[in-house]
Amino acid sequence: MESLTGATILQQGRPIAYASRALTAAQRNYAQIEKEALAVVFGCHKFHHYIYGRQITVESDHKPLESIFRKPLLAAPMRLQRLLLAVQKYDLKIEYKPGKLMFIADALSRHYLDETTEELVPEVDVNSITLNQHLPMSKDRYTEFQQETLRDSTLQQLLHTVLSGWPEAKQNLQSTLIPYWSFRDEISHVDGLLFKGSKLLIPKSMQQKMLDLVHESHLGIVKCKSRARECMYWPGMAAQIEDKVSKCHICAEVQNSNPKEPMICTELPDRPWSKIASDIFAYQQNHYIIAVDYYSKWPEIKILKDLSSCQVVNSLKSMYSKYGIPDELVSDNGPQYTSKEFKDFTKEYGFTHTTSSPLYPKSNGQAERMVQTVKRILKKNKDPYIALMDYRNTEIQGLGKSPAQMFLGRRLKTKLPTTAKLLRSMNNDTHEKLKSRQLNFKRFHDRNATKNLPDLQAGDRVMLKVQNSWKHANIESKHHQPKSFIVSCEGKQYRRNRSSMKQTKSIKETSEVEGFDFQLPDSVSQQIPGTTRPNSDNASEHPNCDRETEQARCTRPKQTLSFPTPPQELNKTRSGRTIKAPGKYADYVMQTV
Repeated sequence: MESLTGATILQQGRPIAYASRALTAAQRNYAQIEKEALAVVFGCHKFHHYIYGRQITVESDHKPLESIFRKPLLAAPMRLQRLLLAVQKYDLKIEYKPGKLMFIADALSRHYLDETTEELVPEVDVNSITLNQHLPMSKDRYTEFQQETLRDSTLQQLLHTVLSGWPEAKQNLQSTLIPYWSFRDEISHVDGLLFKGSKLLIPKSMQQKMLDLVHESHLGIVKCKSRARECMYWPGMAAQIEDKVSKCHICAEVQNSNPKEPMICTELPDRPWSKIASDIFAYQQNHYIIAVDYYSKWPEIKILKDLSSCQVVNSLKSMYSKYGIPDELVSDNGPQYTSKEFKDFTKEYGFTHTTSSPLYPKSNGQAERMVQTVKRILKKNKDPYIALMDYRNTEIQGLGKSPAQMFLGRRLKTKLPTTAKLLRSMNNDTHEKLKSRQLNFKRFHDRNATKNLPDLQAGDRVMLKVQNSWKHANIESKHHQPKSFIVSCEGKQYRRNRSSMKQTKSIKETSEVEGFDFQLPDSVSQQIPGTTRPNSDNASEHPNCDRETEQARCTRPKQTLSFPTPPQELNKTRSGRTIKAPGKYADYVMQTV
């Protein structure tokens, strides 16, 4: 049916009337699906007096028409909308019937009448295909789309298939056109361009340019897909958009934090003072060291004269002399706990020192939570010693025993009247209750937690969270502590928790980075003890520098720094204490990324 069409009307399987006609010169240029739709329009127009007002079944040997006639008018291809509009007044149901069984209509289409001037489709200005209405773009851009479509071999094969007709089976189709098979009935051509419904089919040479435009505003994957799907299409477009956004280094540097992960329960000790957590906190211009027992939740607090490692070591030695040496001490990565003096102390006393992940206080949650409790006690009470005694003697919810009962095996005598029987020693069998209480906390925590983040391996590229921004980094190795990794960022190594990292495909583009250096004036550097110029002989005098301090130096905000001139005498205070240079002056050269 290249240049002619035929139709017949049947009732109870018998023909009533016949019709056939030749196509005009313009109609011969229609795509095959448009010719098939035109045949339906011709039959309805010819047999109007028979079918108007009745439900009619139309048999066609073109299967895509079934789905097209079931769609809303606006969902049909633009070229077919005008043909569909011409038969909107009829109640039609399209059914597919193989051509070999439609012998009457087939015979009529082979023996047709000459071309006529009858108007099958009324000249209604509906969905007129114009540049300004459907592709409101500059003339140069429109011409570019036309030229690139003409050069694209795949789209030219697709255009030829649309005009000549699709094969009956998918297996008979060229491999390059298989991705278009599922929506073949939606494809149309207008003015040298191909459309999927109202979406423009993009030539391969312009797909990268369209990806750049879609992600020009750095929206997320979902919004970029939504923008693209509204107006254009090519096979694999969604996957390419995902890859484009996931590799964008700008989006990677400003992404959201990781969601909360399920809790990892700390292994409970089986006796008091076997495992303790320690931390240092400040309250009312004083500094304190706190140690809390993992088993009994018994807190020990001491005031510190200064923040030196010597003071911290002596305070812990005082506690050890009363309660014994623990098996393990857990702390953060403060300079007092990472100094050489503290390492010598752990070797001398023979206990294990475990540090939490830097910038992740939850991994030392036992001490952090006790700091909150102790600070609240200090704020509310004039006599903190009585308050601490009452806390140690108060039953822990869910355990039925107080820290004193679990730690000392007895209650403490307080101001409240207590019988001698209650003050006697008792057996301590609370390990199972502690475990049950811990699991209850985990269940409560995990209600709002997602699944565990994917594990990371050495060599993986990640984005490392630094304060409120993300920076490119690489995984060097796994730390022996759970969810803790050694990462390298900007030429330095850090230990960080998994929650501070996100896997990324993006690559840092150095061409967009404006780096600049800061250096102290000579007059200032000479007056501050312990400071050196970069690349000097003693530039590596501090190999044991705390990693948290190092991170703080690395992430100072991008701004011009001005250093006040310090006083001449900085070595000692009036009390005789030696003044140490602030850690932020130990490294003068910074490069901001």
